[in-house]
Amino acid sequence: MEGSPGNPGVVAASPQQSAWSFHQTLVEILRYLNQAAERQTGVDGLELVELERTMARFWTHGSLQGRVPEALRLLQENRLVAQESEPVYAWDRSRVLGDRYRITPDGKAYLLRQLQATDRIR
Repeated sequence: MEGSPGNPGVVAASPQQSAWSFHQTLVEILRYLNQAAERQTGVDGLELVELERTMARFWTHGSLQGRVPEALRLLQENRLVAQESEPVYAWDRSRVLGDRYRITPDGKAYLLRQLQATDRIR
């Protein structure tokens, strides 16, 4: 098995595989933000650290780790995710939350279309 530079023993992904993996990351972020919204705990959204921790379970390889900020920026540019900056106390987390991200109605619609296209919900 040929290794990629800096990762001996790991096969480098093709550009198409990388793009598909990044798309799956975008959909997974939307899924986690939607789950957070559905919990209705009084505070909408997740902080970057919470998303990164949750996404660590999603990745089967390390090639996309550390790309959550890039994914969030792209989702924000497309109005699928919004950022909340006003500090608020979250009773369920027993702390004040700072910058956090929440799914928008457009993000929910896109997530639903993606889930219907794959004909499954994970």
